[in-house]
Amino acid sequence: MRAKPPLPALEGLFGKPTVVNNVLTLAAIPFILAHGAQAYADYGVGRSRGTMPIQLAGNIRFGGLYETAFGITLGELVNIIGGGTASGRPVRAVQVGGPLGAYHPVSQFDLPFDYEAFAAGGGLIGHAGITVFDDSVDMGRQARFAMEFCAAESCGKCTPCRIGSTRGVETLDRILAGQDVDANIDLIEDLCETMQYGSLCALGGFTPYPVMSAIRHFREDFKSGVKA
Repeated sequence: MRAKPPLPALEGLFGKPTVVNNVLTLAAIPFILAHGAQAYADYGVGRSRGTMPIQLAGNIRFGGLYETAFGITLGELVNIIGGGTASGRPVRAVQVGGPLGAYHPVSQFDLPFDYEAFAAGGGLIGHAGITVFDDSVDMGRQARFAMEFCAAESCGKCTPCRIGSTRGVETLDRILAGQDVDANIDLIEDLCETMQYGSLCALGGFTPYPVMSAIRHFREDFKSGVKA
């Protein structure tokens, strides 16, 4: 018995490694057929080859959908392609990978946009959604939003996601109210570890990314007591 099936890349059809295509891989086929696999592989860097559609959103001057090769830096995506913040204020945080992606500070703007670099930097590319926040953002509230999102979207099948996200919201509320902040941050860290490794699917497994990255990079937003 096992809680969930193995990854298809490891054991799929007839018990063999199996490729599961999606719209991204299928969209690359015409270019590869026309120009060859090597021409496609010439785009990108390391093991991340080809191009990726990237969605720029949030407080960004030139939001929209762009396609670019892997290897461009996060800073280039935000400042050159995106044109910086729409508000004109300094960038404070960039969330990469959708609502359950990690928050990256400006100090990580030199990260190359590829799977291995983001994994090493404590993040993930996911569906390549990039949301930009200026220096007016409250990262404590953003961490709470991630837990609340997970609680609302949980299917309820597994305990780490169903109960963990609800208890996570309650614990973050105590932190943001200035109650036993250090002890409750330790509790959130333990809870996130349980959710990451114990949840049956990516919803509970990925929720720790925005929560823990917010605490790791913007800890001052969890120390200032009651927020307006």
